[in-house]
Amino acid sequence: MQKEALSFFEWQEKFNNDEACREHLGQERWKNGFQCPECGHDYAHWLPSRGLFQCNGCHKQTSVTAGTLFHSTKLPLKKWYWAIYLVASDKGGVSALRLSKLIGVSWPTARLMLTKLREAMGDRDSIYRLSDWIEVDDAFVGGKRAGKRGRGAEGKTPVLVACENRGEKAGFIAMTAVDNVDKKAVQDFSSRRLHEDQYIATDAYPSFAGGHGERSEGR
Repeated sequence: MQKEALSFFEWQEKFNNDEACREHLGQERWKNGFQCPECGHDYAHWLPSRGLFQCNGCHKQTSVTAGTLFHSTKLPLKKWYWAIYLVASDKGGVSALRLSKLIGVSWPTARLMLTKLREAMGDRDSIYRLSDWIEVDDAFVGGKRAGKRGRGAEGKTPVLVACENRGEKAGFIAMTAVDNVDKKAVQDFSSRRLHEDQYIATDAYPSFAGGHGERSEGR
């Protein structure tokens, strides 16, 4: 289900205090309700004076931020949430200086936040697997050069690209640079970035044939 698109001002209004951020984080972390990380018990009491949940089973106290991107942060959660929006929505990449001014933190703090957010996004992307109808192709990057173009061009880096086809628009995209566009590279890329038994559309280049199970088909 596609989530509603919000402007930055609407996002700020939605997450304008730490309570709203903690509630949202708890819903995202425990989609089926609280679960104690120590004993697995599914019920806890909220301790507002400490900002912690206390498990009714083992009595361990747990913060909703423990083990997350926000673990032990001294910053208000709302500033983290605002930073997440700006990093995710700025196609050109928000700078530490601009972020510091937009959310009201120092430049070193903004730089540290950006580092943590980018690392988290990289970790997420490394484990995400594309699904549904997928188009797979190759590209070559390295700037303009004289001579042969496309496959086999000198001084170019081959890149494998997979994109979820969602009708009128694209879904998630996965890319990786490879040494050569051969069957081994395609199969390795497919096993790491695509779910099994997906329909895959390619340009019928031999290296793409059977790149991921038996459902690969040329276009």
